[in-house]
Amino acid sequence: MITNLLLPLSSLTRVGPTISKFLINLVSQDRVFALLLHKPIRVEKILLQPRLFEVQNDSLIIIKATVESHIKPATSKQPYKVICYTPTGYVTLVFFKIFPSQISKMSIGSEISILGHLTRSNGENQIVHPQEILPAEQIGLLPKTNVIYPLGTAISQKFLSQKIREALSKVSNKTEEWIDDNLVKQKGWLSFTESLKALHNPQSDEDLSPTNPARKRLAYDELLAWQIAIFLAKGRSQAQKKFIPTQLNYADDFLSSLPFELTKSQLTAIDEIKSEINSHKKMLRILQGDVGSGKTIVAIISCLHAISQNKQTCVLAPTTVLAKQHFHYFSKLLSKQNITIELLTSANTKKQKDKIYDNLANGSINILISTHAALEDIVQFKNLGLAIIDEQHRFGVIQRLKIVQKGVDVDTLLMSATPIPRSLMMALYGDMDISILAEKPKNRQPIETLVMSSKKIAPIYEAMKRTLDRDEKIYWICPAIEAGETPENQDSAEEITLMNVTKKYEELSKIFGVEKVAMLHGKMKEKEKTDIMDQFADPNGHTKILVATTVIEVGIDVPDATVILIENAENFGLSQLHQLRGRVGRSAKKSYCILLYGEKFGPRQRERLNILRESNDGFFIAEEDLRIRGSGELLGTKQSGFPEFRIANLMFDSDLLKIASKNAQLILSKDKNLELPQNLKYQELLQLFNYDDCLKIITSG
Repeated sequence: MITNLLLPLSSLTRVGPTISKFLINLVSQDRVFALLLHKPIRVEKILLQPRLFEVQNDSLIIIKATVESHIKPATSKQPYKVICYTPTGYVTLVFFKIFPSQISKMSIGSEISILGHLTRSNGENQIVHPQEILPAEQIGLLPKTNVIYPLGTAISQKFLSQKIREALSKVSNKTEEWIDDNLVKQKGWLSFTESLKALHNPQSDEDLSPTNPARKRLAYDELLAWQIAIFLAKGRSQAQKKFIPTQLNYADDFLSSLPFELTKSQLTAIDEIKSEINSHKKMLRILQGDVGSGKTIVAIISCLHAISQNKQTCVLAPTTVLAKQHFHYFSKLLSKQNITIELLTSANTKKQKDKIYDNLANGSINILISTHAALEDIVQFKNLGLAIIDEQHRFGVIQRLKIVQKGVDVDTLLMSATPIPRSLMMALYGDMDISILAEKPKNRQPIETLVMSSKKIAPIYEAMKRTLDRDEKIYWICPAIEAGETPENQDSAEEITLMNVTKKYEELSKIFGVEKVAMLHGKMKEKEKTDIMDQFADPNGHTKILVATTVIEVGIDVPDATVILIENAENFGLSQLHQLRGRVGRSAKKSYCILLYGEKFGPRQRERLNILRESNDGFFIAEEDLRIRGSGELLGTKQSGFPEFRIANLMFDSDLLKIASKNAQLILSKDKNLELPQNLKYQELLQLFNYDDCLKIITSG
């Protein structure tokens, strides 16, 4: 029943390779159903047959008008115009590109219905490229509201809306329900099909609220799929593994040679991991540590325990920058060990990749540090025994199966620098084994956090000069890339004035010199981002100030960086601000985080930023973030430690997550591989929400 929804986006009409690529970038997946998970962000009211002289500029209107004349362009640069008469004034329809089929709809003397934005130019009423033109008697067919979606490059609202309507037409009314009827009745939910249609047909902005029944129903579907996937993966991992003790002990030798003392929580985590690697139990553990708590050293020692068992290890990082950073750190600390470490990313040449593939297959590489490149089918290990996935939410917990399936009896360690509220941890990760690093290394000073108005810029610049005089470095974080853009950290459609990296880069370059300032954002190519970060991280590099978006949020380690300034801080979630703050304070030097607030700064925003100012405890901040934003705040709701859900939002749906977790366990307790005829619908649910890897687990036994 869901086959049509799993088709590629190119199966839609007028979606060729180029448009398909744009759509995939927008909705993240190449399947029709992904379009239906692309939520509207605003509902624009349409004025029905208003008096033209009363309409505000750029209002969306529907009018009836009589076509009086056509004005053909004298040159290719001029538009095609159609002059129309209404009882309350003339309106000119303007087309910079027009097709014969459009001209045929507007014969002189005919009465037509027009939907479009009314603008005024030199006293003339204009509608540039009307959204719809129909015969006058069909005015009732035009929509009463205009649904606005987040857009990507080269995709118009009209085209995207058409494709979503086309995708909706592929949803079968006979789709089997996977939610218990009693729960549907209790919650007052619509069917799956009705919920999808309601999601994309809001009548007002109220229909876009987190409490909307259609969104809540679909959020539960997504969370149920997630929980089934989690428990399938956990069930697979709980199988016994073969374990043959050896006399090798690289880890203890390494520990005794460290020039610094580990924290108690690091030592506890290392013991927990060691006991599972050196046992018949297959490890599936998450290592939770606040920023700067020393997860990487725990990862290195975990690798050494696996290598002592004659196993290979693989460390996955979400970005090339972070993978390179791990490679240099591992190589530096393990330089005296007889261990081979390699780095595999998309930046490797074909010759380098081929050599790495061969050495992995013959077992001569002990530790592979890689990005998603390690997930390619061509990457094969001789004896993979441990997979470590850093910033695991950036991969998706389920995606780890691709690396685990490259070995036999592979232990898995997931690492996250984003503290997740304890109230959500168990439900999120299916009672996975957890190690927590609650302390920071003894040489780290607390980061001093200041909350200031962005208007007090002069004293800030003076302080920056003193920082540079000490040969220390500075991050300056902006929420947007260019003026008028939606910030990278949120998907709010609210119109607010946001500082952008382009403007700030130009401003700081004039003050401090262009050679000292660099710019970094998510639209740059991977190599360009890597080169900029390398230059900033280099103690002898000329880049002293990095102006960036939240692309630097995770894992970047520059000990010389001691100051981070965050523009429009009131628009970020607390946990994300805490992550950003963690980019400084990575040495014994005193560090500062300056939270700059903009125009919309009231008591609520002050309360949130004061929490950050008063606490460096990421777990406390995560709980406060959940408490505050759970009450309905919409700005900056992306919590980077959570899975990237498309419909569900854990700030509002934690109650549904707990229900989904219980139901998933109940379903799998009776049918661990979803083989019974009545449970095949759950396989469809997994496919819809892109957990296809879980189905491979089932079919592979």
